[in-house]
Amino acid sequence: MRDDGFREYLKSRCRERGISLHRLALLCDLNQIYFYQAVNKNKENPPPWVLRRAAPHLGVTYIDLMMMAGYLEEADLRDWQGRQVSGAVAASA
Repeated sequence: MRDDGFREYLKSRCRERGISLHRLALLCDLNQIYFYQAVNKNKENPPPWVLRRAAPHLGVTYIDLMMMAGYLEEADLRDWQGRQVSGAVAASA
């Protein structure tokens, strides 16, 4: 579902970085109309592949954007980290 807070977050990050949404689309090598619709018109947040392209230009990590967009939660990261630690322990044994 669409999160207007995320749209405002994107716009805020663009302002802080001194770029427009149009410029962000160009930096991400995205069609400007597609990007505008993904941010302003769609009922859902932009897909993860768009967020991956946008993250470095917004000065945030991909994970941060995924969390802000609602694709990931803190519990997802804890689960992943737990699997990484248990995998490392098993590999060293």
